[in-house]
Amino acid sequence: MSSLRVLGLVAFVVALPSYAVPAMAKAEMHRSVAIVYSLSGEASITTTGGASRPVRLLDHLPSGTTVTVGPSSRLAMAFMNGLRYELGERSRVTLGPKDLTARTGPVRGISRLPPLPCLLPIAAKDRPGPRAGAVRIRGESITGLDPRDGVIVLADGVVLRFQPVAGAKEYRIEIQDPEGRTAYSAGIESPPLNVPGEKLRAGASYLWRVRTAGRPGAVARGEAEFVTLNEAAAKAREEAREVLMGEGPDSLPLLAEIDRSLGLLLKAREDLETALVNNPGNPAIQEALAAIDARLEQENDPE
Repeated sequence: MSSLRVLGLVAFVVALPSYAVPAMAKAEMHRSVAIVYSLSGEASITTTGGASRPVRLLDHLPSGTTVTVGPSSRLAMAFMNGLRYELGERSRVTLGPKDLTARTGPVRGISRLPPLPCLLPIAAKDRPGPRAGAVRIRGESITGLDPRDGVIVLADGVVLRFQPVAGAKEYRIEIQDPEGRTAYSAGIESPPLNVPGEKLRAGASYLWRVRTAGRPGAVARGEAEFVTLNEAAAKAREEAREVLMGEGPDSLPLLAEIDRSLGLLLKAREDLETALVNNPGNPAIQEALAAIDARLEQENDPE
């Protein structure tokens, strides 16, 4: 499959702070021009200030950085504008703002990926506020709602989950659009519920409610909000995934960074969990997973 279609998406990705570069200063992060998304063996970077340190998977690299790959090692990086390179053993490159400015040793260009418009998932005025977290429901509450509190999801891949309630034989679920209209409703015996993709539109915020039915005593209820990724970003993401998935497990960290940058934290976590299977014990992937879990926990804290 041709890869001339995917990674200026990285133009969006690497412009944002990374969760896996503890040794890099914030000032450098703001000037990042490329990301290391595959690393086998050892490599080091030297910044314009002369400081040197080992390279880590998911490192964001600023312009002026020199990357040196060790013996029997390999590294792959992607620039913001979509250019990608594979660096073989004992190679050395220096990064400019948009491309390599110097190279020695086995350095191979990889097919380019297309750009992703740098857009918010939805307009700022449409982003969900604290309503879901601030609501207090009298009586018994249904807990464990997911997605909730503004988590971003794909319009054609929404799965609603919650903790079952003892004694409940059925649950009624309703999704409301930003105008307060019912976008979808259904009854299920137990979670989860897969929402038909055609029922939701991209780039919108939704409120969903669940309540028990056919249960003695008081009705238990719960509600939460989620946001759907906008259409342009969703299309670009799908094009990126189509190409990168065809390249094998080495591209999984890049897929995770793309999803994280778009706010698709649940998808990013899935990518990283799969990447960890292929790279057992990799500290950068473990830290990335921990950072996403912490962010999800923070967003899911109603207080």
